[in-house]
Amino acid sequence: MVLPLGAQAAPVGTGGLGRGRYARLRVVLEKTVFQFDVLSLDIRVDQATADRLERMVKGREYSSKLERDVVSTVLEAETVYTAAKFLRGFGRDAFVEGVRVDLGRAYKGELIDREEYLRVHRELPRWFAFLGDRGVRKGDWLYNRGDADGLRTVFVNGDGASLMDLTLPGRAPTRTLVACYLAPGGDLREPLVRSLFE
Repeated sequence: MVLPLGAQAAPVGTGGLGRGRYARLRVVLEKTVFQFDVLSLDIRVDQATADRLERMVKGREYSSKLERDVVSTVLEAETVYTAAKFLRGFGRDAFVEGVRVDLGRAYKGELIDREEYLRVHRELPRWFAFLGDRGVRKGDWLYNRGDADGLRTVFVNGDGASLMDLTLPGRAPTRTLVACYLAPGGDLREPLVRSLFE
């Protein structure tokens, strides 16, 4: 298994994931004002989804239509694993608000329904209350593993200690996670999809 540079052993299972270049979308996000890194993100999918992505994009040039097709395919993946490393620190409220912004984009883009949007919007402060005054620190990791049984989320600090281990049942939470990362108008959508063409 290959994790992002500097990754620790993942605290969530990585079995059953696809192999090869079409099983992974990745990005290092930089904000445009000062060009500082914010996070690195890997999204991995099951082999059946990877095979569909390969048939979809191999030998083709990036386009808006292909972007939409890729997003739809990843949203329907049977198994999804994500590993996000934070490359700078920021407060808990800023983190929650940032997730809510992408959640709103996912809802407006019709990637999730209103009930799911409202549920996640409401629960985010409770799920991440453990961050408290500490906030997110450089070197923290956020891992997720989702499948038909539910979504497991683990937040790990730079020393490898787990600060959060939460499992949400059902398929909806995994779709919502992916929808936030791939929301229309979000910073991550285009570079993640383009990584399949590189």
